[in-house]
Amino acid sequence: MIQSAGDQSYLVELDEGVLRLSFNRPQFGNAIPSTTVPQLTALFRAAQADPAVRCILVRGEGRIFSAGGDVAGFAQSIEQDAETRRADFAQRLPRARTLVEAIAAFDRPIVASVRGAAAGAGLFYPLIADYAIGDESAVFVFAHQKIGLSPDAGVTAALPQVVGIRMARMLLMTAAKVDAAEALRLGILHAVVDADVLEEKAMKMAQRLARAPQRAIILAKTMTNTAPTRSLAEILDAETAGIVACVGDPDFTEGVRAFIEKRPAVFPSTQ
Repeated sequence: MIQSAGDQSYLVELDEGVLRLSFNRPQFGNAIPSTTVPQLTALFRAAQADPAVRCILVRGEGRIFSAGGDVAGFAQSIEQDAETRRADFAQRLPRARTLVEAIAAFDRPIVASVRGAAAGAGLFYPLIADYAIGDESAVFVFAHQKIGLSPDAGVTAALPQVVGIRMARMLLMTAAKVDAAEALRLGILHAVVDADVLEEKAMKMAQRLARAPQRAIILAKTMTNTAPTRSLAEILDAETAGIVACVGDPDFTEGVRAFIEKRPAVFPSTQ
């Protein structure tokens, strides 16, 4: 079901095809409690099943995007013996894995609006996003190593796709802290804007993507994501099948007519 978390740790609002997801624990750096993860997973699954959701915009309330997992809660873990601690994390992590899989499975655009720090599990959202925008306060903190942990929450899958394998190794092994300018250079961010227009610019991009012809945009995302594991022949087959499917849609008719008539297209699949 598409609704805010019962504990208000995140808020959602659906308007004109854009589902705005706001992390809402600014007093805790918008860290996501372990107990909230199943609700967040259900939200992404519900969004995938709902054609009214044509884009997801992810943001954080306050000055921080998301510190990821609730590191403060780790303090309880260090009071346990090693075996109990390992059993506890072995039980927790599959829930986080299910969330990562649900986010990655969303086949429409995701936009991330980053103010302040994105760290830990919070890194996955801007890394997996189809468009990531931040202001000058945006900073990406690859700090797992600093508390003696290896990366998790899909970061080792998403980061190399964005910056390349060699750069990803360096960022993770040095516990790097990447500011907005460097994030733009590396491709972690697509744009850096003034703080006072960040929300407006992020929403404008989300609305633009939500107005795109649905079959065309879903196929573009899906084919691009799967291309690295396919042969050229398989890619060309997928492109052919995609075009054949698209030309049968009312969106194609509207797009061609709008082009000829020199007006913006209003695609039926978005109405």
